[in-house]
Amino acid sequence: MKTNLDLGLTNLLQGAINLQRGQRVLLVQENPKYGWYDSKLPKALRAFAVDQLGAVVEVLEVDEPTNSPHQKLEQILKEQRWDWIIFLARIGDQDRFEVNHQGPGKLMTYTRTAEQLQSGLGTVPHAAMVALKTVVNKTFDGAEKIEITCPFGTQLQGKPHKSIGESSTDVAVVRFPAAVSKPISAHTFSGRVAFRHGLAPTGSKAYSPTCLSLPQGIIAVIDKGLISSFEGDAADILAAQDHYRQVANQFNIEPWRVDSWHLGLHPATVHPSDPQVDLDRWANTMFTSPRYLHFHTCGNYPPGEICGMVEDPTVKLDGVALWQDGQLMASNFSAIAKVAQCWPELSLLQPKTLSGSWSLKRITYE
Repeated sequence: MKTNLDLGLTNLLQGAINLQRGQRVLLVQENPKYGWYDSKLPKALRAFAVDQLGAVVEVLEVDEPTNSPHQKLEQILKEQRWDWIIFLARIGDQDRFEVNHQGPGKLMTYTRTAEQLQSGLGTVPHAAMVALKTVVNKTFDGAEKIEITCPFGTQLQGKPHKSIGESSTDVAVVRFPAAVSKPISAHTFSGRVAFRHGLAPTGSKAYSPTCLSLPQGIIAVIDKGLISSFEGDAADILAAQDHYRQVANQFNIEPWRVDSWHLGLHPATVHPSDPQVDLDRWANTMFTSPRYLHFHTCGNYPPGEICGMVEDPTVKLDGVALWQDGQLMASNFSAIAKVAQCWPELSLLQPKTLSGSWSLKRITYE
C-alpha cells in the first residue's frame, strides 16, 4: 500500500515532470542547517527516483543563496549530461536559472519537507493544479476591470494588460506545486494597498537585511504602478523608505516600481509559526495560499526584489468576485466550476458552502 509520501513523490516526479527510466537527474539540495529544506525529503526523493522509477540520480549539496554563481554547479551544468535538474534549494528560484532556457529541464520544488510533500500541498494531482491555474489565468484575461480590497485598507483598481500571458520562466522552469496565478502587470493600477506583517525578499537576489518587520502593517499608496507614499506609523514609514532605497541602491534598480501581483491557489499551504518569528520563510511559504495576494515591488521586472502581502483579499473582475476574503469563489465562474467537475480532488465546490468556495479541510489529507 502506498503511503502519502509515496503519493507525493509520484506526483512530483511523474505528475510534474514524467521522469522516465534511465533519465539522469542532478538533485541540488540545500544544506538542512539553514532550516529551509529538511534532510528526509532529498533522501526519500533519491531513493524513489532510483528504486521505483529507474532514474540515475547524482546529488549536489549547496549553501544558502548568494548573488554569485555556484562554481561547482555551473561546472557540472556545462557537462550537458542531465535530463533534469531538481532543486530542493532556494537557488533554483534565482533569476540566473530562470532565464537559461537551454539544457536540461528544471524543476523548482516548494514542498520543502517530507511532511509538506505528503500533505495535500504535495498530493493533490499536479495536473489538477495546472488545470486550475490555467482556468484562473484565462478568467483574468477576460476581465476589463479588476478591483482589489481587503479588511485592512486595500482599495486598488486597474485594467489588466491584454498582452500578458504565461511568462517565459513558467516555460523554462517547472514549479511544484503549480500553486500561484500568473503575474498581472500592476502598471495600470492605482489606489491603496495594505502590506501585512512587513516586507520580505522575493528570492530573486540575496541581500541583507532580508526583511523589514512591520507588525502593524503599512499602507502603500500606488499611482499607476508606482509607490507614491506610505501611510501608517511614522517610524514604520521611515523604515520602509530606507529599506526600499537600500535594496534599490544595491542592485541599481527602480525602488518604487510595483511591477506585478499574483494570487496563491493552494489552500493546503500552511506555516506553523507567527510571521514575526521568521518573516522571510513565512512570506516565501504563504505566497501559494489563497489567503494572500503577493505584490512584486522594487524593480521593473517580475518578481522584483521586495514583496508585500495582502491578507484575505477580495478580487472582483468586472464587479464579480473571483476571490472573497481570501477564498476562491469557484461557483461564480462556470469555467472554474467545470475544472472542479473534471478534478474532484480539488474539492472546489462544496454543497454546504453557498459561495462555492474552496475548503481547506477538504483538501488537506491526514
